[in-house]
Amino acid sequence: MAAIRSVTIVGGGIAGLTLAVALRQIGVGVRIIEKGDRASRLGTGISLLGNALRALDRIGLADTCITRGYGYDCVKTRDAGGKLIDEIRLPRTFRPDRPGAFGIMRPVLAQILEDHATAKGATIDFETTVEDLEETADGVTLALSGGEKVGCDILVGADGANSVMRHRLFCDTLKPVYCGQGGLRYTAPRPPEMDGVTFYRAAVGTGVGAIPLSDEKCYYFILETGERPGHLSQTEVADLWQERVASFTAPELVETVERAHEAEALSYRPFDVLMMPRPWHKGRVVLIGDAVHSMSPQLTSGGGMAIEDAVVLAEEISAGRDFAETLARFENRREPRVRPILDTSLAICYNEQNPTMEGHRKSMDLLQRGYALLADEF
Repeated sequence: MAAIRSVTIVGGGIAGLTLAVALRQIGVGVRIIEKGDRASRLGTGISLLGNALRALDRIGLADTCITRGYGYDCVKTRDAGGKLIDEIRLPRTFRPDRPGAFGIMRPVLAQILEDHATAKGATIDFETTVEDLEETADGVTLALSGGEKVGCDILVGADGANSVMRHRLFCDTLKPVYCGQGGLRYTAPRPPEMDGVTFYRAAVGTGVGAIPLSDEKCYYFILETGERPGHLSQTEVADLWQERVASFTAPELVETVERAHEAEALSYRPFDVLMMPRPWHKGRVVLIGDAVHSMSPQLTSGGGMAIEDAVVLAEEISAGRDFAETLARFENRREPRVRPILDTSLAICYNEQNPTMEGHRKSMDLLQRGYALLADEF
């Protein structure tokens, strides 16, 4: 069978855009089908570790992302008043002269990836969906919502945790499951002293985390444990934030309480987790990123795993093998890599549902174990 020369990607998020950049570097034709419009890109921020930097470096974008975001090397724990309790250092697994991790606003990261993908010749169809697809011996033909038919050698589903492409391939047998936690997120000005991930801990009860995103911005987050709530209005989210942070006296946290009802970037979402068993493909259609492994956020590794998926898939395509061997080799590299990282992140998630200082210490031990896994080669 012939090598893969053209790829259509469903989903213009981190996984899909990274794959587009990587494929154009090796001369493969790329078209992205994205149901949303460019202006509606949402998201607060994202934290990416050294593994993501190594993957981004393979497509020439690590330094650009660090410059547009905020690089850091430490994870600090502070008490409710902001006093430093302990600190761990992140390993610099990318390069000794580059930070161990970085935070960045999601729309900024998306724009970096889009600009480089389109500059290299990829095309993106916004506000477009796949209405039907047909696989033949020679490729895949898609019927798009605008009436156009598109052919390609393989189709990649990079359309997130609630993947329509996964549903097409495997019906409703595989769905993300609520893990018992959700997250409140609040984008705010970055305090000068916030130079890495920070956890604020009271003696009992809710902890507050924070991640720097740029010289100007950071985001604070609270992990909410309990049954999955229904829809929360913006007022209810602000009320909940104020209730959870009321006992903290660190000045930066007090400010978030005072401004909660004025905040535009304050949100809540439940955490739904999926680790899809193999196969991750059916015929010429393959899933990557959150469509196949949706993670809890404790290792801040969901985005990094999506970036790795994209880079590895492009590497396998570059070898010039037929689609069946290419997709099998992709899964052989990715499933053993992703599973223990997802399991470790989920173990931290379950442990955090017992919010004590002892539980926090156990979580920090698991965190370091997870960082060691992420430092491995992929």
